[in-house]
Amino acid sequence: MKKTRGIYLHIPFCTGKCFYCDFFSVSGNPNDIFSYTAALKREIAAAACFTEKATTDTLYFGGGTPSLLSPVEIADIIETVRKHHDFSAAEITVEANPEPQLDFKGLKAAGVNRISFGVQSFSDEVLKTAGRRHTAHEAEIALEKAAKVFDNISVDIMLGLPGDAPEAAAASAVRAAGFSKHISMYMLKLEPGTAMYERVKTGKINLPDEDAAVDSYDACMEELLKRGFHRYEISNFSLPGFESRHNQKYWDRSEYFGFGAAAHGFIAGKRYFNPSSIARYLAGENYGAGRAEEEVISSEEAAKEAIILALRTEKGLYIPEFEEEFDCNFRLRYAEELKSAASFAEQDGDYFRMKHDKLLFESAVARLFI
Repeated sequence: MKKTRGIYLHIPFCTGKCFYCDFFSVSGNPNDIFSYTAALKREIAAAACFTEKATTDTLYFGGGTPSLLSPVEIADIIETVRKHHDFSAAEITVEANPEPQLDFKGLKAAGVNRISFGVQSFSDEVLKTAGRRHTAHEAEIALEKAAKVFDNISVDIMLGLPGDAPEAAAASAVRAAGFSKHISMYMLKLEPGTAMYERVKTGKINLPDEDAAVDSYDACMEELLKRGFHRYEISNFSLPGFESRHNQKYWDRSEYFGFGAAAHGFIAGKRYFNPSSIARYLAGENYGAGRAEEEVISSEEAAKEAIILALRTEKGLYIPEFEEEFDCNFRLRYAEELKSAASFAEQDGDYFRMKHDKLLFESAVARLFI
């Protein structure tokens, strides 16, 4: 079956940087945003000429804080996609900070049908330590307002933040589940160069240890499962039918364009990377102009990627499809790796997957295939 394509749009503007964030983001005024969206539309148009058209059915505005764009600006970008790509709008997601003043009706009218809130926690203490600019109460108000307009709402919860504990994390998951049908639950990854990294390094704050973070994950999962959510990927839970269509493209190696500064994409067996610079991006160093840095993925590398990405998912690797794509006998080709992985992963009919209670060990199994 021919896979559909996705589009990721990076909107790098933020009102301020959270203490843990190492994503490419900058402050921006209306003039900056106008120039950037104009360049984004040029890249969207130009990229249509580089490969044969395939149906695109997901559009994801990530950031940064995409909700800093007005509904009119978002609608204009969506219309540009419709004009230059074979676009069937199954899912159009906008990431947003949980701010009560957002124009949810305007976003819906612009064509958005899914909104993803970066709540991270419903503990004011944890939010403050993480450098978030909303309170738990403000997040709840925003979610209540959004739920009157959108049926498909996702909430991000971050585990392992300073001051967090399993009980508090589970409480956050319960509150998130009351408003949303999809929850992404991420472990904090402390990155050099972030404000939080420096504070931890100098002993100003402490992080929960790894065992506590895993306990938080397990406590959250228990609460979500009781409420009808299912885990379909290591960090993602949803009610049936509300899985993120766009993110699943990353895990099954579907093609996707990445538009915007610092965006990356995967088209025609090549991965490309737009520059992490507004100035360079505005100068045309992007995929649409054919100037972005790119990496050709060999068949051997693609096979490894397919296994490693599939191990993140609950369903795992579908062996017949893998064998057809890579012209091999999976069990024979990877006999040694499968033997070494037996304590954590299993072959179940036509699937190779992590055991249900071992999914958090997927990186250890993935390393066997590198």
